[in-house]
Amino acid sequence: MSRNLLYLICLVLLTGCANARMAAELKSIGFEWVPLPGGSFTMGDVYLGDNLDAQPVHSVQLAPFYISKYETTLDQYDWFTAQSGREMVFPEQTDRGRRAVNRIDWFDAEAFCSFIGGRLPTETEWEYAASGGSLKQMYPGTNDEVEAEEYIRYILNSIAEVFPVATKKQNAFGLFDMGGNVAEWIGMFYEYYPAPGNQPKDFDLANRDLRLIRGGGYSADLFLTRTYWRAGTLGKVAAPGVGVRCAKDAK
Repeated sequence: MSRNLLYLICLVLLTGCANARMAAELKSIGFEWVPLPGGSFTMGDVYLGDNLDAQPVHSVQLAPFYISKYETTLDQYDWFTAQSGREMVFPEQTDRGRRAVNRIDWFDAEAFCSFIGGRLPTETEWEYAASGGSLKQMYPGTNDEVEAEEYIRYILNSIAEVFPVATKKQNAFGLFDMGGNVAEWIGMFYEYYPAPGNQPKDFDLANRDLRLIRGGGYSADLFLTRTYWRAGTLGKVAAPGVGVRCAKDAK
């Protein structure tokens, strides 16, 4: 057996052990990946047509991917900071546990997802996951504004702080809190939606400070939790109503 072949075998075995160890660690802190099948859906405001930031609507084809079942919790982020040496989020907060982590900036969110072997979701992936793919629901879990109360933690059914994850119903893909509780940082996203027949242009993250959040938070009005709604903020802003959900490629 050649040295190169032996090296490759050892590398594969070590990688497999590292992946298994990470999977066990994530399970121990209540982190779950959900596989999404991929497919086509229509992205943007197909309902009212009055959100110019979500126009024009356009068809998107997505490959299968994974996304986390829950928003990242304080327990999970505390585990990450203990492992990585990164700073804890407001350590004076005693009631931590399954509350969604907040007050993290885009770079904190990116670092967490990378540490667990994932990444931030693209805007297309996030909207696909939130709206139930080809179901294309207005709110995560429903098209009915009254029924949305059962799926979304927002200003009229909340208090002035983040809630534990999964206190509302899951959406069509079995994901919790895709609307409300905390808004979620997005990785790559479209600068503008493409005109018919054109390819989308991803926003230049390397040379610009603007980032995108999706889903609204506990202090948001209900319309801000619609699955197509976009909101921009600076990447270095760590706001009370912003947290993170991770994605990763299917292998």
